[in-house]
Amino acid sequence: MGEFIVSPKCGNKNLDLVEILGISGSPVENSNTDRLVKLVLGSTGLKSEFIKLSDCKIEPCNACMVDDPKWGRIFPCQLDNQCIIQDDFQKIRPKLLETDALVIGGYPSYGFVDARTKTFLERLFALDHCAFQEKPLMTGKLGVSIAVCNTIEDGKTAAGQIEHMFRNLRMIPIAKIVAKGSFPCRFRRECRVRHLEPVPLASPEGIIRDPLSDKEVIKEAQTAARIIRETLEVRRKKG
Repeated sequence: MGEFIVSPKCGNKNLDLVEILGISGSPVENSNTDRLVKLVLGSTGLKSEFIKLSDCKIEPCNACMVDDPKWGRIFPCQLDNQCIIQDDFQKIRPKLLETDALVIGGYPSYGFVDARTKTFLERLFALDHCAFQEKPLMTGKLGVSIAVCNTIEDGKTAAGQIEHMFRNLRMIPIAKIVAKGSFPCRFRRECRVRHLEPVPLASPEGIIRDPLSDKEVIKEAQTAARIIRETLEVRRKKG
């Protein structure tokens, strides 16, 4: 397993820059999403850092518009790729620019990727374009999208939304990992609103699953880690 840093302060600027950056949108302590992101990081054998978005204060994109004397009505980040919102995203930004690979894990909420992950993805808009450069700043970086879910279809949707941002940033998506996690609803058996099917032998706490007990999920995570490691090795040799 490789060395990875668990950042206690949302991408503390004092920490060394790393080769791989892992992001989890789950607010649950040591969640299945956290553990799956960390599995990919640790399996690369490279130096990496893990950031939990619930430890960060990141606002959504405000679609800021300014009147530039030369260019007229524009998004200010079009001029310099700098978001003008002063929050914890500013701590993460330099790490995004220096890292070689990005692993983002989220979960579906009502069929969409969760709010924290979505907010973080929105803020990547500032790195997507600039009127004075030929390509986005994240071009060529490797991307792994992860979603831990109750239903695989919802997980595919959430992971696909993360992957969509990778493609917009001209990154290279190398893996999309979808794993079934827990569904801690105590009222699943009695629920008359959602009409959820009762699950045989389900505990009163709901469905408790550990995706890291799934050999296929572990294999997918380790395969993604191997691709990252081997790709970066080739790039280093080429200089």
